[in-house]
Amino acid sequence: MNTAGMKWLAVAAVLICSSVDVRIANAQNGAPLVPREVAPDSLVVQSLSADWLKPSELAKLKIRHGTWEEQDIADSELRAHASLIALRIGDDIFKTDAVSPSFRAKALLHSGLHREALAAIEMNTGIESDALRAQAWELAGDSDSASRFAQQAIDAYTQVTEHTAEEVLSAVAAMQILGRAKGMPSGNYQKMLDLLANARDSINRLDPRPRIAEAKLLLDRGKIADAVPALHESLKLNPRSAEAWYLLGKAALSRFDFEGAEVAAEKMDRLGPFGNAIHPFAALVRAESAIVQDDPDKASEILDELLVDAPAMVQAIALRAAVDAVRHDEDGTQAWLSRLDEVSPGSPLGWYEVGRRLAFDRQYELASKMLSEAIQRQPEWPNPHIELGLLEMQSGRDDAAMAALKIAQDLDPFNARVVFSLFLLEELEGFQTLESEHFVLRYKPGEDEVVANMMLEPLEKMHDDVAGRFGHEPDRKTVIELMPDHAFFSVRITGMPRIHTIAACTGPLIAIEVPREGPPNKHLGLFDWLKVLRHEYAHTITLSQTRNRIPHWLTEAAAVSMEETPRKYQTARELAERWRRGKLFDLDEINWAFVRPKQPGDRSFAYAQGHWMVEYMNERFGQDALIRLLDRYFEGVREKDAIPQALGVSREEFYEGFLSWAGSQVASWGLDPSPTLDELSDRVREQDDDQLLLLEQARKRRLEQIAGMLAGEIGQASSRNQTRAKADRWPALQRPPVEIQNATLEALLTEFPEHPDLIELVLRRSSNLEGTLTPESRSLLERYARARPVDPFPHRVLARELLTSDQPKDAIPHLVELDLRSEKENAFALELANLLRSEGRSQEALDAAERAVRMDPYRPSNRELAAAAAIEANNLPSAMRHIEALLVLEPDEPLHVRRIEAIKRLLSKDQQDG
Repeated sequence: MNTAGMKWLAVAAVLICSSVDVRIANAQNGAPLVPREVAPDSLVVQSLSADWLKPSELAKLKIRHGTWEEQDIADSELRAHASLIALRIGDDIFKTDAVSPSFRAKALLHSGLHREALAAIEMNTGIESDALRAQAWELAGDSDSASRFAQQAIDAYTQVTEHTAEEVLSAVAAMQILGRAKGMPSGNYQKMLDLLANARDSINRLDPRPRIAEAKLLLDRGKIADAVPALHESLKLNPRSAEAWYLLGKAALSRFDFEGAEVAAEKMDRLGPFGNAIHPFAALVRAESAIVQDDPDKASEILDELLVDAPAMVQAIALRAAVDAVRHDEDGTQAWLSRLDEVSPGSPLGWYEVGRRLAFDRQYELASKMLSEAIQRQPEWPNPHIELGLLEMQSGRDDAAMAALKIAQDLDPFNARVVFSLFLLEELEGFQTLESEHFVLRYKPGEDEVVANMMLEPLEKMHDDVAGRFGHEPDRKTVIELMPDHAFFSVRITGMPRIHTIAACTGPLIAIEVPREGPPNKHLGLFDWLKVLRHEYAHTITLSQTRNRIPHWLTEAAAVSMEETPRKYQTARELAERWRRGKLFDLDEINWAFVRPKQPGDRSFAYAQGHWMVEYMNERFGQDALIRLLDRYFEGVREKDAIPQALGVSREEFYEGFLSWAGSQVASWGLDPSPTLDELSDRVREQDDDQLLLLEQARKRRLEQIAGMLAGEIGQASSRNQTRAKADRWPALQRPPVEIQNATLEALLTEFPEHPDLIELVLRRSSNLEGTLTPESRSLLERYARARPVDPFPHRVLARELLTSDQPKDAIPHLVELDLRSEKENAFALELANLLRSEGRSQEALDAAERAVRMDPYRPSNRELAAAAAIEANNLPSAMRHIEALLVLEPDEPLHVRRIEAIKRLLSKDQQDG
């Protein structure tokens, strides 16, 4: 392997590890990201038990390790220290002169009161005081003064050979401030980590503060998997460290772990009580959690209450501006940014916070303006450059992304997201490009060209269909990047919310892997890329149509509706079961099911139910209803008002109407027959008391089956062989729960001849479904297909039997049904193509062969079939495309060259004749 290839593998390996949930990274000790309980370090327990400690020494030690009791903080200085550790910055003790100036200054800085902090340490000298002055001037928006005092603290530190932990922490803080103001020299990051490691290992192994400072450094560079263990260690040394809990809460939010973030907030609430009724940093975590969960109203309530107690707290003001930004309240956003300028003149924090939140909501243009303003205010701070670069990547402007990320790398060479993203951008520069009227297609040179070369024509037809349905076209071409494997794809979408598996849409850009079999860590198997792109392009359309303001459930539901494939039988069964049990998501729950599912199957079920609700909307309110609703979102109307305005009913009325309609749907699927099996079981019980025990056992099994279904325990075959092995069987959970005597069953079926459960039960007891079907079995299968049209089972049995009969063409309708439902298997499409060719149905045969190739484009035999079907359908350009692909896949086969020459002659003749 060449050097570039080895470099790529190394980067990809590191990236994949870094993108894994931190809970997996900590699996060796079973620790969640945010632990509910923390056991103290054994060395801490030993040190607190030393009998030689004086009472004053023990009190200080207990405060340092978060084990203090009320009697330990009677002294004002000790109380202030405890309050500072707990970040109870509103404690009245900080308003007195009974505490050290440095303690007062730190509390004041946390509150955003930089002038008061400077006054508190006016007479102080030394490394710690200069670092605090640097922090105060940075808060004041004076980068020059901040840099001067930061450098002064660093110079003073280098002139001393023996250091306290406080001096090390102050020097590291000063280096960070200097890095934000002047850029980070390439060696400073490692130097800071080395200083903190020395403080941790050599100065005081039981001091939690170096570990917290180390975690802050790591988190700021996207290295969450490394930061979280350091925070866990710090909590073992001091479980009352609010800063550690706050950083864990922030880390949890970066993983959409809202439960973990709330645990962190609850831990901070319990710290104290000192001063404030609510913990200020717990409020920040809860507000940020609400923003990420698209609940800005809740976030504003939390922050408004916090700002009454801490009106100058810069983080709270910046978040409050972001809240109004995601509510599309431009006047409110500007008012809060102006307020922040009053508190912290020239600060970039508010603009940065607003910019990154808008980028998360895909408000790319406005987000870019906000981040650019943050950069102008503090050009050497790398974070706005990073967010701007990632934003430009998501919006498909790779040149702008490259420029921003290179600046970020110069300012801070150690940010993981920057390193990975720049590497990918450099790789993408070597990609080939194809263009059509509405698409720019990029792919890696080599074998992947056999996929790329067949995409543009179907994509343009797809555009006409999808854009026509929604009545909207994006204002620029959509970029589609064909990624050669999962590593490339992972890098492309790292850091983006709402990650998919084989494809992801950020609006103007869609990334998709090639369909290919191979190692699971490299390829995710076969799929129909056109079906997937119909889904993703619907996202592009609806995001553009609403200025990226569409609720998550609706953009997913609209996208699923454009796939144009029948609902899977398992999906229909689960929809029916949840409808019967009253367990469907309401309009609030369905959004959270995508972001933070409570049960293993919630996310996939949310896709299915959302699609179902859009079907109801189309049928009840007309095809234009969805477009009217999207128009409301474009105008900035939030969902609680958008549905009434667009549909003329309240959200509650919409949902109630949907539930009623859903019942009729379930009945049409044959999944809510009347009488039910339970009702029939009652009749059986009355007729034969000897079956009572059997019926009760069957009911118990049915309840267990339902519970398993709702818990998401229904699996699907993961390989082609498993799919083939199960092709002729019903799902295990479909078995009816009532065991009925054959004679009774025959009588019931005579009384209810179209009852799907009874027909299914008869079929299950049939012994001849595996071989040649009797006329009675064939008739029963056809009746079952009519009674329960969502179940593909009868089509599988009939297709298998007909394919071996003297009339295999009769299997075609059943193969069509099976092929429509096939997601990762092209066997039905291949069989259809061959049958249709034999029947002389050339264009249909070509359509089936093309679908088989889309799912498995690298297999030469598929290309051979498609080329033959294309020639028979007189589609010579298509035939040429497939033979050219064969030449790439089998370059040493001379027959392909002769075939290409023959088709060129035919094309030339057609042109002359035309």
